[in-house]
Amino acid sequence: MKQTFLSPAKVNLVLKVLSKRPDGYHNIFSIVDPVSLYDLIHIEETDDDCIIVKDDKGLLPADERNTMYRAAKCIKEAYSVRKGVRIYVEKRIPIGSGLGGPSSNGATVLKALSKMWGISITDSEFVDLGRSIGADVPLFLYGKPCIMEGIGDIITPIELPLMWYLIIYPEFVLSTKEAYSRLKIELTNNENNIKLMGNFKNIGDIAGSLENDLEQIGITMCPQIETIKDTLLETGALGALMSGSGSSVFGVFGNERDVEKASGLVRNLGSIFTSHSHREG
Repeated sequence: MKQTFLSPAKVNLVLKVLSKRPDGYHNIFSIVDPVSLYDLIHIEETDDDCIIVKDDKGLLPADERNTMYRAAKCIKEAYSVRKGVRIYVEKRIPIGSGLGGPSSNGATVLKALSKMWGISITDSEFVDLGRSIGADVPLFLYGKPCIMEGIGDIITPIELPLMWYLIIYPEFVLSTKEAYSRLKIELTNNENNIKLMGNFKNIGDIAGSLENDLEQIGITMCPQIETIKDTLLETGALGALMSGSGSSVFGVFGNERDVEKASGLVRNLGSIFTSHSHREG
């Protein structure tokens, strides 16, 4: 029987790049809020022990390069599951947008198959499996606001108020690898300089504290990011920022009415998504 699961996007309210690691990855500090922009993942068990992954746009690889494929293979091998699975995803989270679609997809498949196959997995086991699939996967396994550290695999819960977001994707794919390669990390940019604001429970204070070390690089690669950011602020956003490695830009709003009003004023800037904070559990 086919089952359908929601795979949420995320926005980075803060993204600080601390250092480059010997393995080529970067240590980061990020405050992340999952949001109600979802891919729809349809999963059906089969008897042939094969993993089949397809998407509605025909854009994603169907092998180990796909986080959903890796998630299914990982749980099958870890728990000796001798069943196959057919996965079909309706992509709503833009590819190359900085909204975490691939990591979310991998986490969603991991959680879904554990339920479908009746596998009891502890939180720590989930995190270990998630890390093997992708650096940001543990964030989506948690499914609530959190602080991400390390390469995105160290998760600490954080309380945030429910917020509304207007997300604009300028139809420009930014390479995460290229964005990080262009970054010049300041020597003073280390863990000792990262302090959580005690007033991070207020939407206005959160909006005023938005920060992304990759944003200026993103603007250099895609100048429209700055135009979108300025326009969001002009239409009433309390704050605006490029998410992750881009190219999506989000505006923070305090209520649904304001975000809906703003969405009608920015139609010519790209793909528009209105969403709010997503919470699981």
